[in-house]
Amino acid sequence: MPDIAFWKTGKGQPLVLLPGFGETKEMWQEFVPEISHDCEIWCPDLPGFGESPALKKGYALNEVALVLANWLRLQGIENASLIGHSLGGYIALEMAANTTAKPAALGLFHSTAFADSPEKRVNRDKTAEFIEKHGAPTFIQSFVAPLFAAKNRETCQAVIETLIRRGSQNSKESLIGYTLAMKNRANHMATLTQYKGDKLMICGEEDPAVPLEASLKHQQAVTAFHRLPDCGHMGMFEKQADCQAIIRQFMKSSSPKDQ
Repeated sequence: MPDIAFWKTGKGQPLVLLPGFGETKEMWQEFVPEISHDCEIWCPDLPGFGESPALKKGYALNEVALVLANWLRLQGIENASLIGHSLGGYIALEMAANTTAKPAALGLFHSTAFADSPEKRVNRDKTAEFIEKHGAPTFIQSFVAPLFAAKNRETCQAVIETLIRRGSQNSKESLIGYTLAMKNRANHMATLTQYKGDKLMICGEEDPAVPLEASLKHQQAVTAFHRLPDCGHMGMFEKQADCQAIIRQFMKSSSPKDQ
């Protein structure tokens, strides 16, 4: 199993923040300080992104989940809450469904429990072909900015440039591998519905990757549902203070009662 690169900060109830597609653990650097007063925050790189070694070609998301569950065990992290951004949310659901590392609480941050639609699966194949032909930097350059709501791109320009710089350092093999793994992922709405712990969903009303209509279908399955106006797929930057407050409140309300 590959070694997982990570950083951590804070004290209290453990919270693992899983990054999304092409993102690295550094994405949380500006976000975490406001929520680390109450929590011990763990920020890993997913296998194949950032500084974490890649899995063998042809992996599925449940294999990524097993690697991260083993990492939690090796670090001695017990009863951790998991909040995943986009792809990170898919992996958090896999961990809840298929590993012994059952999260104390579960959060989907611009993510979904649904599998890809047939149309989305076709688009995944096109994305993989584009990355294979043009490489990681060209793909990331075109990929990042549209994730932000149009009205937020100017104010978030420095963040966008940083995400492009970091994302471009990922290998095209890992970008393609995760693209195909996302295409083939399972529908985990039953996992989300049946999960007994507290469940959070944060969605953007202008999210191009997870449409609001799809997000609203999760409302009855979670214990805390938040929709962000004037926000795309990147609420941790576009609506940073709002998202920090939401997660702090969620962690306080979901903490074990004897703590």
